[in-house]
Amino acid sequence: MTIVTALSLPASIRIRPATRGRAPTAAMRASRLHSTAIMTRTANAFSLPVGQVYEQPFSHDKDMESTDNPLAMQLPLDANVHPSPLQMQPHWHNIGGSHKCIVYLEPRRNTPLYTAIEEFFRVSASMFGPTEAHQYHPHSSMTGFIDLAPMRDNASSMMAEIAYHLHSLVTTKLSSSLMQGDKVAPQVRTVAVVNDYPHPGTHKIEIKLDTPAVFRSIIDQVAELVAEAGIRPKRMGHISLAYCNKHVPTTTVVSAGQAKQLESLAQSFLCHPQVFDPAKNPWDIVFYELAYKSTSLDIPHRFSQIARWQL
Repeated sequence: MTIVTALSLPASIRIRPATRGRAPTAAMRASRLHSTAIMTRTANAFSLPVGQVYEQPFSHDKDMESTDNPLAMQLPLDANVHPSPLQMQPHWHNIGGSHKCIVYLEPRRNTPLYTAIEEFFRVSASMFGPTEAHQYHPHSSMTGFIDLAPMRDNASSMMAEIAYHLHSLVTTKLSSSLMQGDKVAPQVRTVAVVNDYPHPGTHKIEIKLDTPAVFRSIIDQVAELVAEAGIRPKRMGHISLAYCNKHVPTTTVVSAGQAKQLESLAQSFLCHPQVFDPAKNPWDIVFYELAYKSTSLDIPHRFSQIARWQL
């Protein structure tokens, strides 16, 4: 597999800074992009820089040379890479961002699980106000944030190295698990309250997951192969629904009474057969760069997708 970086591209398709070129017009977007933008609360986490989704593959020569091109900030991975039984999405680099990246295991958009979580986020925010969970799209963290700032000059090549090893291990380990008949997707267990988290006096609501050990094995091995990145593997045992005062200091707390109400609200959206049906809820492994870190509970963080593996 070839990882494409800005430094290895021909000049005609080299990444251009965001300040160059004209903004894409409405006509361009209508003709070249999917007709409907992603309209979810956390659309930024899944969208290209113009907030749209591409339906068809594009030509390097034709599409990447125009200064009007809304893809000017993006780089595709080799279009011939289609590891079976997994699917590799285009590979993107967001040069000049926060130099922090992260790997998520997340339910695919528009699945019953994803939709139920987003609906819970919407209703719970209107009833109780936003919590830190509202700053993210639905996910289970495979790693903590990987801080590449200390190696800023080599951050892009480090991201490419992490993506390379992820791709290799996802392809081999999950393909092997599938051939052996093992499960390769998390299973939703229940909605639960975690008392006194992250601090005494405030509580957390989360979805408990049963996640196959192969996912932790993948991250453990990537962490060993790219030791200088300081990757912190996570346990992948939950999806957070509501919590406060972990990363964003605030006077807001989730009281015991609110936690019970939020638990009941979450169960009303999530405790349905289609949410627990693995056949209706495929998952993805996604490698992101943190493009914008929000310090406000009602404003989500923004992520630029580097690579996505559909399970």
